[in-house]
Amino acid sequence: MRRLRNLSCGFCLLAAAAAAVADDKVVLQRPNLTSRLTLSGLVVDYTGIEVSIRTDAGEPARTYPAAEVVEIQTAHVAAHTQGLKLLDEGKVDEAIREFEIAVQKESRTWVRRDILATLVRCGLRRGDYVLAGSRFLALIKSDPTTRDFRMIPLAWAPDTISRDARAEGRLWMAGQSEAGRLIGASLLYDDAESGAEARAVLKKLATSTDARIRPLAQMQAWRAEVFGGNPGRLQTANWERRINELPEDLRAGPLYLLGRAYAMRHDYELAAATLLWLPLMDDHDFRLAARACLEAGAALEKIGQHDEARTLFQEVVDRFGETTFADEAKSMLAK
Repeated sequence: MRRLRNLSCGFCLLAAAAAAVADDKVVLQRPNLTSRLTLSGLVVDYTGIEVSIRTDAGEPARTYPAAEVVEIQTAHVAAHTQGLKLLDEGKVDEAIREFEIAVQKESRTWVRRDILATLVRCGLRRGDYVLAGSRFLALIKSDPTTRDFRMIPLAWAPDTISRDARAEGRLWMAGQSEAGRLIGASLLYDDAESGAEARAVLKKLATSTDARIRPLAQMQAWRAEVFGGNPGRLQTANWERRINELPEDLRAGPLYLLGRAYAMRHDYELAAATLLWLPLMDDHDFRLAARACLEAGAALEKIGQHDEARTLFQEVVDRFGETTFADEAKSMLAK
């Protein structure tokens, strides 16, 4: 009997330990409540549509709209925690290695999606479109409704696209995934061999039924006017209206193009204000945010706002020092 009691106590301790490990916290802002609601239990899944949490072991999971989620607190595998620490320290390559280990070791699908989204961010920061694109496509395959769709790694300006990225871009462009085709077409937009095909793919995607894909494909086509044309006042006004119709988390790339268009029209103050949206509001594409900050400074320099321009150039050096745009900012500061 004593042995049975010991076994029973052991099972109870194990169960308690498991419960402690699985004690996630979901913070919600419900529309009918003024204060936030915190639920403790086991998060079963978290998608772009809803979060599912089981608060009692014997009860079915309850679901809440993803839009109501303020925060989820959960334990991470060691590699995930270490990766976040390294990324915060700016050690991106080391962080990538830890996140790749974490994806393999993490058993919860919804947490693996978070790791994949972070890997996309790391790829964008490194200009590694192969890493960013492949991890994004794995993310959207796991959850087509992903709340991290803004991370889609699109090129919005002339960039150095590696041979491997061009090869992957051609494969993605010929695939079945609309997101993959959009990524591939954006990477090959300026490609000497595949540019025409890329623009044809974008034209087709511009009629997609996916409300995220369709406007981004349409706005990718603005690159021809921004970098090779002369967008007029009515055209830029139309672009601004259409961008304002987008969800805020999809505006970064299109706003970069709009800011460039304002600069081409010599409306430098408006150009700077538009470009600064990226480093101030949405810097998920680290290198594009650095470029926008540099060009905002250059726009202010054009209208004699030298102190403000200098502040932005210094911001590029301090915050985006690992990018090539920091070298350009240093040159501007030296002048």
